[in-house]
Amino acid sequence: MSKPDIILHHYQGSPYAEKVVAALRVKGLPWCSVDTSPMLPRPLLDPLTHGYRRIPVMQIGNNIYCDTALILKELERRYPNSGDASELGQQASNVGLSEMIATWVDKQLFANVRDQMPWGASPEEQKASPLAAVFGNPAFLADRSQLSGGGKPINTEAIRRAQPLLMDQLVSNLDTLEKALQRPQQMFRQQGQQGTKMAEGGWILNTLAPSIADCSVYGKVWWLMSTRRAPEFVTPAAYPCLFAWWGQMNDYMKRHRHLTQDRIKISGEEALQVARGAGALGQEGYVPTMEGVHEAERRKTGDLVTVSPNDYGKIPVRGRIVEITKERICIRPENGPSGGKIDVLIHFPRNGYIIVPIGKAAL
Repeated sequence: MSKPDIILHHYQGSPYAEKVVAALRVKGLPWCSVDTSPMLPRPLLDPLTHGYRRIPVMQIGNNIYCDTALILKELERRYPNSGDASELGQQASNVGLSEMIATWVDKQLFANVRDQMPWGASPEEQKASPLAAVFGNPAFLADRSQLSGGGKPINTEAIRRAQPLLMDQLVSNLDTLEKALQRPQQMFRQQGQQGTKMAEGGWILNTLAPSIADCSVYGKVWWLMSTRRAPEFVTPAAYPCLFAWWGQMNDYMKRHRHLTQDRIKISGEEALQVARGAGALGQEGYVPTMEGVHEAERRKTGDLVTVSPNDYGKIPVRGRIVEITKERICIRPENGPSGGKIDVLIHFPRNGYIIVPIGKAAL
């Protein structure tokens, strides 16, 4: 049996990776898993990402997809509703709302949960929890200091002193999430009481299947549930709708994930070999789009640019534009860390990324 086309490069414990895993299982897609380090260096991934350092990234052939916002959109574009691959609850009426919720989750809720991680965990704490072992690792802390761009060592003592105060923000956003789930959960229960045949329901946007919004929330709630502090304040009594939804998500993924090729483990070397053998750029494993760009857009295919995140991990990736739309940009890297040994196309979302032209006045 051939291995799945989808390759996810990720590390255990990443809430963003869990967001993608949730989408893959909701859609019932077969996929391969490459375990990567949560910190630099990543010598087997660099030839594909050319300096981009966020995790996870998705690989299909020699196409590399960065940022979970784009990864989920690409999964929907390639596998909209074929076979066991159900849609991510994306009715035309709620696509924009789903993406807005996902952005709130990936920015605000992520920051709230991150603040409650076991920063600077003691050796005793590290022995009791794999998560604490990561956040107590000096090398990991140094890596995250570099990733944030501040350059200063992370003051773990200050973070831990502030955690009780920061908890207010997390609880406030969990209350917002609970309110958002009240109506969908109520409608789902009513349908059950009326004998309506509906196997699943209660999703954030009241869709027929979990949407991008549900998958996004799942990754951050999963991360929160992995902390030792979560049982103290995240309880079924305080958040009944959230816990009902949480159980339904886990049950849905268990029943819908691919039966035989869910998380096939492969090595980084195998993933590199897939990229080498993918064929001519733009022909193998690439789905072009006919979407237009804004009339004021002055960038065009063939332009030499750098693309980098606008918040953290601001390492520019240099290349020529292969495709550009209102939602995404695809470049073919030049002079990257791989030295041109493997031809790849790297895809980024437009939202949250800065495109800087090379050799031209700033656009």
